[in-house]
Amino acid sequence: MKSISLKMKILSGVLSAGIAFSGTSIASATVKDNVGGAEKVVTSINFKHSASDKKAAKAHRAQMKATLIIVIKESVASNVITKAEGDKVLEYVSVKSEKNRTDHKNKKASEKEKCNGTKGGLFNDLVTEGILTKEKSEALQEKMHVKRSEIKTAELKNGLKGLVDNKVITIEQSNKVQEIMITSQTQRKEIYKKTQNMSEKERQEYMKKMDSGKVSPMKVLIDNGTITKEQEAKIQKVLPHHNHGHHGHGVK
Repeated sequence: MKSISLKMKILSGVLSAGIAFSGTSIASATVKDNVGGAEKVVTSINFKHSASDKKAAKAHRAQMKATLIIVIKESVASNVITKAEGDKVLEYVSVKSEKNRTDHKNKKASEKEKCNGTKGGLFNDLVTEGILTKEKSEALQEKMHVKRSEIKTAELKNGLKGLVDNKVITIEQSNKVQEIMITSQTQRKEIYKKTQNMSEKERQEYMKKMDSGKVSPMKVLIDNGTITKEQEAKIQKVLPHHNHGHHGHGVK
């Protein structure tokens, strides 16, 4: 097998760190929006992916909400934010999500909102609404990035381990897949940071430009002989949610 250069440019065009929550339930654990009232906080999230974009988007929003609940719980415990602030964040997300569902019933309002959305997404809103200071909001945002990275890495490793156990791929191939996907994830994080101060319209234009030159990590592995097309099809089935084409953005 040919070696992979980690410096290879892999532009996936997928922003998976955005937050656009819905009122969907969280299948992997029982949780309450009030930080102090959590019956059991989820420590891992494992959603099955649907071929339907609508179902995939719904699962993505549920995953984002579950991740936020974990992060807020941990942030309160480590004194990054207070319990009262954590409760206010979750309340704001819940109210904003309900407003989004109502607004989306009106297509015109929805399209206008998409084009003229506020810059910075949820974490900017938390500051402008006086819920958190800029420093606390940025700390919470960074913790979201770290937690999502941890979850995705765990999902990827578990999925690839199953393929190795079933002799679909070798350990060496599994390591190469993990290596290139982690590199891709890092690049997505950098892209996400660049778009945080953009409006929705600006973000879409930027992503369209990035998409024009994107290279699929799996295509790179096929082209350099690391894996076969048949193996790639099996690998795709175990990749974390963000590799299935859903674009997420900030709460508006």
